[in-house]
Amino acid sequence: MRYAVALLTFCWIIGGRAINSSPQSSPQTASDYRVAYERWCRAIDSNPVLGEPFWVSANSGPSELRSAVGDLLAIGPNLTPFLAKEMRREKDHLRLYQLVLLLNRVSGINLYYGSGKENYYAAMPRFRDRFIEDWDSGRFLNATASLQATWMYSDDPGSRKAIDPKRLTPIIRYGVFAIPFILESLEKHDSAELFAAFLIIIGESELYAYYLEKPADFLPERGQKLSYMKTWAGKNDRKIDKLESLHQQIKALTSL
Repeated sequence: MRYAVALLTFCWIIGGRAINSSPQSSPQTASDYRVAYERWCRAIDSNPVLGEPFWVSANSGPSELRSAVGDLLAIGPNLTPFLAKEMRREKDHLRLYQLVLLLNRVSGINLYYGSGKENYYAAMPRFRDRFIEDWDSGRFLNATASLQATWMYSDDPGSRKAIDPKRLTPIIRYGVFAIPFILESLEKHDSAELFAAFLIIIGESELYAYYLEKPADFLPERGQKLSYMKTWAGKNDRKIDKLESLHQQIKALTSL
């Protein structure tokens, strides 16, 4: 057990660094977003034999694709409005599929997990249409109010039980826009489920997979979870600063 805890603590430290390990010269204008996006499209099109794990990976695959993904990750959630615009007008089915995966990668908005659809590829237009409808209606900006009205706690503080990932689907539908709700809730109620949702939203997939099975072995105290989240918010402030409402909400909650 001591070894496991020590190992996880080490992973936490390394993970904290990895969260902000993408290039520091993040593009900040709409034209720069388009340059980065089109570079990514060209890199994918130049490597047609590659499948989806490589489309959004900055750690594996051809160097030009890794670099292009890294540039998009450096922009982070700020890219979300741009991606919504591209998804709205995209007619190519494969590119739409790639866009939906990229949306999940940069902003944690997962449109397909828990959807009940067996063929994600075939369902991509429906996922897109639902996302655009929710985006236009302001549902993402009102994620906190929506989740406050619908979320039901099912875990006890300090529980050692594995977490059912299906329980997290309503939260990860909102991606980073659910973070204010998670922060606000954890200030009042210790919840391994909410912290697990945060981990997958920010892209810590390996840690998330471990945490689902053994939530009591990593940051078991509520204060530790909050500290981890606030550290992430501080390191990634420049990646959400164009999402003004979200940025302000997170700023207010992490400055307490």
